[in-house]
Amino acid sequence: MRVPACLLPALLLGAAPPQTLPTVPLGAFQTWGVHPKEPLSFVAGGATVEVAATPCEQPTQNEACRFDGVSNQAIVTVRQRGLPPFRMTSDSQASFVRVAVVRLAPEQEYLGVVVDNQWGGSGGIAAVTVIEPIGGGYRAVPLEHHGRRELTGEVAMVPRNLLKDGRSGFVLEAPGFNYSKECNACVPRPPLVLTIRAGRSVDISADPTFRPLFAQDLRAHRRVCMSKTVERNGNCAAYVADAARLGQAASAWRVMLSHYRRDPAGYPAALRAFLVAQGYITPASARSLPLS
Repeated sequence: MRVPACLLPALLLGAAPPQTLPTVPLGAFQTWGVHPKEPLSFVAGGATVEVAATPCEQPTQNEACRFDGVSNQAIVTVRQRGLPPFRMTSDSQASFVRVAVVRLAPEQEYLGVVVDNQWGGSGGIAAVTVIEPIGGGYRAVPLEHHGRRELTGEVAMVPRNLLKDGRSGFVLEAPGFNYSKECNACVPRPPLVLTIRAGRSVDISADPTFRPLFAQDLRAHRRVCMSKTVERNGNCAAYVADAARLGQAASAWRVMLSHYRRDPAGYPAALRAFLVAQGYITPASARSLPLS
């Protein structure tokens, strides 16, 4: 049998045929870090993503390097035909990293990548970076809320039908709803909706477009707030916040006053001040909310 000339170098060197990477849908998050010795590689929409551990001999050693000898800090590499490869290093604190390829805007030729860096146990702390194609390359844009890089919950994409201009939005959980020293895992949080404009993270939660997200979230919080569950005050707070996004703060406030657990002193006043500080209600509307 005559072997084609193009195959001779591979046969002579004993090289294996190139490995076919798994293909996943756009927007489908893939997880790396549960077993950090194993790299993650996949293709989505023609973009290739590789995730691997940083070497432990780096000057900045993370906790996993010190105790397990394997880094849980990731190097994320993105490749798309027509753009130079892009590489970023995730945050040094990580329990695991979630990565998804997404289309950030309908008019963009190239795809973006969302890197969700998770740690904090039941608190669900996240540091999310969006790798955005721009100007023949990429830039890494951190998602922030009130200037804070540390967010809460696992990031998800806003459903396309709720985005008027077609640009992507990112849903997390709003921080600050742990009232009465309830356990972190017991505290639900309203949605937090962020987007990217001109290379910066912007909070668009108050946009009426996203009211369906808050309407869906409200029902479960209202049910728990009105129950006899001991750790219900976090749900009461989230319920009023959701209602405020829907223009129903006054009626929800009356429900909260009738059902919240009264162990902690000053709960209604603290909640009212928090809702003003976070932009759920205005100072003027807050003055109309009684404390008892």
